[in-house]
Amino acid sequence: MYKALIVDDEPSVIEGLKIMVPWNELGFEISGEAYNAQDALLQAEELRPHLLITDIRMPFKSGLELINGVRKMDLSIEFIILSGYSEFAYAQEAMRQGVSYYLLKPLDREELCSVLKDIKSKLDGMFLTEYGFTCEEVEAFRKSRSRYESNISGDKKKENWKFTWETFDEELTHALQLMNFQSARRLIDKLFNFISSRDISLPEARIIVSSCIYQILQIAFEKNIKPNNIMPEEANRELSLAELKNSITDILSKTISLMLENRKKKSKNYLYRIKTYIDKNYSKDLKVSSLAKMEFMEAGYLGETFAKQFGCSINEYIHSVRINKAMEMIRTTDMRLNDISYAVGYKNYNNFYYKFKKIAKKKPTQFYEQYSGSTKNLK
Repeated sequence: MYKALIVDDEPSVIEGLKIMVPWNELGFEISGEAYNAQDALLQAEELRPHLLITDIRMPFKSGLELINGVRKMDLSIEFIILSGYSEFAYAQEAMRQGVSYYLLKPLDREELCSVLKDIKSKLDGMFLTEYGFTCEEVEAFRKSRSRYESNISGDKKKENWKFTWETFDEELTHALQLMNFQSARRLIDKLFNFISSRDISLPEARIIVSSCIYQILQIAFEKNIKPNNIMPEEANRELSLAELKNSITDILSKTISLMLENRKKKSKNYLYRIKTYIDKNYSKDLKVSSLAKMEFMEAGYLGETFAKQFGCSINEYIHSVRINKAMEMIRTTDMRLNDISYAVGYKNYNNFYYKFKKIAKKKPTQFYEQYSGSTKNLK
């Protein structure tokens, strides 16, 4: 299952995308969502998605700037740009950056599904290319089981084969998903005992082992783990049976180690949940202690990790969101400053005044005058 990250400053667009597309059927899962490019860059670094769907116009940084940043992360990734603006200049710049898909809002479900199918095929092709498999080899891997089954006679032998092989794929996948190296290594021991007990030739053993490596690497690719981090140097050399076992065990070890490392990074996803909650609920009475309870953790620890991740305290971020929203409301509505102050979460106007001046570098009345041209009904 390939991972998708959706980025749009309109929450309704993200929710609509989640609903309108049968993601799992098309081979994707939504692993993250962000409302601006800065958050998206941080999430992309942790989640390592295979697909980035981004709006082209967003506050602070555009979708094109986001794509430039993500390209530096050494990911196997495809991009879809969404836009409510049909200016050809945007499409030209997107194409110059190697973005093949530029879709206009409102989105057409069939068009988007068709694009996702195309991208799934591209990602499958990337996997074969990056990990050094040919289509012929993959077909040989897939046929290896049926060939062995057809050559085995007798119910007892078939039962032995069924126990050893037909459950092997499932058990190996399960061990990898649990990141349990000991269980995975026991399965490899069982596989090589099977190969030895059936007196299977070395060329045929290489096909069996290669099919297992193919399965391991598919899972690694789904986690966006690069092949040069796990493939041994002697991958293209014809190995002995003992070397084959060492090779696949080493690949397993490296894959699981990198998966565990990525899981540690993902453990900070709670910070994005907190951040998203603040973005959506800035007008409420937000306290660090109540936010910490949402994630079942200590307030001190949440505050410390949030500051390390985003470079500001939770309270600083809350005030930043509120004041930016207040500036937007001044620019786009006829509301009075007192009403705006209350709407963004300040029950005390003096507190609003102090925070606005500190963050915007202007008094709220000065900012109001800039857009209204009058001091009438300021408060």
